[in-house]
Amino acid sequence: MAHLLGSPACMDSLRKDLTDLQGAIVDVFSRAGPVRFPSWKFPDRAACDLDMVALLEHYDHVPGDPEFTQLAHAVLLELVIDR
Repeated sequence: MAHLLGSPACMDSLRKDLTDLQGAIVDVFSRAGPVRFPSWKFPDRAACDLDMVALLEHYDHVPGDPEFTQLAHAVLLELVIDR
């Protein structure tokens, strides 16, 4: 599995999953209102206040930087847990 860390295909799939999860969360929030709980990944912020667009833009595959790409992959996995 370690050979998949930083894989563009895996990261793209995670990004799509996060987008789908965020869409479901926004749908629930529109009906019930935001739920104020700390984010698992960013405990200093409320989970409902995370700017997912900015996070998805920042943590992306960078072809010339495998170290950052692997970090970004791990962060995307953590954001799935956070959602």
